[in-house]
Amino acid sequence: MSDKELLRLLRRNPAKGFDRMVGLYGGLLYALVRGRLTPACYGSTDVEDVVADTFSDFYLSLSSFDPSRCSIKSYLCVIARNKAADVLRKKRPAELPIEDAEDVLYVSDTAEESELRADVLHAVGNLGEPDSEILVRKYYLGQPSKEIAHALSLTPANVDTRAYRAVEKLRKLFGGTS
Repeated sequence: MSDKELLRLLRRNPAKGFDRMVGLYGGLLYALVRGRLTPACYGSTDVEDVVADTFSDFYLSLSSFDPSRCSIKSYLCVIARNKAADVLRKKRPAELPIEDAEDVLYVSDTAEESELRADVLHAVGNLGEPDSEILVRKYYLGQPSKEIAHALSLTPANVDTRAYRAVEKLRKLFGGTS
């Protein structure tokens, strides 16, 4: 179905058009939002809320949508990305103490995995600030480097360099090769 046909359907029969739009783009938006809202920190209801709000916002702004500027698919993706960013800003704690990082990890099935997780968290905590916070934000919370840089008053390049070096330290500590 083309964008023109979908827009016509949305205007003629909103319920049917909305169902069609959800059928066409629901999976894409769900995957996009799921990629932004990491499962370790955000539940499926957060993702579903963002996707539903995305469709709702699009429908409410239907009169101002200009199909000559972009496709419906692109427009929906931009809305979803921005809504996911809003959720990240509102729901994520400003700082996550390393002791609380275990709360955002998946529950382990074995005692060995649980012990390893505790060892890794201890080692991350021993890296010191801001390296430990960078690793928690980057790898456990899924924050982008730019966002971490803003929160910690660093440059994104500095965040990436510190994260790389901290991971190398952990790799050597746990017997891995670089």
